[in-house]
Amino acid sequence: MADSEGKVATTLTQVLVSVLEWIDGRPKWLHPPLYGALFIYAFMAFRGAWIVVPVALAITALKNPVTALHLLLGIAVYAPLGGFVGGALYTLTNPIMRYLGKVGTFVQCLLAGLGYGVVLNFLIAPTLDGKPIPSFSDPSEWTAVLLVGLIGGIALGIPMVSEKAS
Repeated sequence: MADSEGKVATTLTQVLVSVLEWIDGRPKWLHPPLYGALFIYAFMAFRGAWIVVPVALAITALKNPVTALHLLLGIAVYAPLGGFVGGALYTLTNPIMRYLGKVGTFVQCLLAGLGYGVVLNFLIAPTLDGKPIPSFSDPSEWTAVLLVGLIGGIALGIPMVSEKAS
């Protein structure tokens, strides 16, 4: 059994190295969006989603195929899209923020968190709940976006600023 676990770990490491090499071969401006999407996939993997989700999808598909499709879209497509959007905001603000040093980096991380928050609140959550997209004019929706953006931005920003200090 330990031998098979070692093979799985080696294979996963090889896949990760291949993905990182592929990202490295893309234009530099595309790195943060791609890393953002990859970060979301990695976060889900660490939480066990890639073990639980296929089982949940299979069970859900037997009961309600439309709900299973919503679950698949929300987890496999929209969640990494949120990371991509967050990374794109990070890239778009880089020409201005890079002159602000650590403060600029932290602001970029907050904007990346906000980008993910918009996708989470207006696309992922309604899709998983099977509800229509909420109104963009509803202040409570934007409050949720701000909370996600702040929490995610701070969680991302603190290590990024600390890393920049070293």
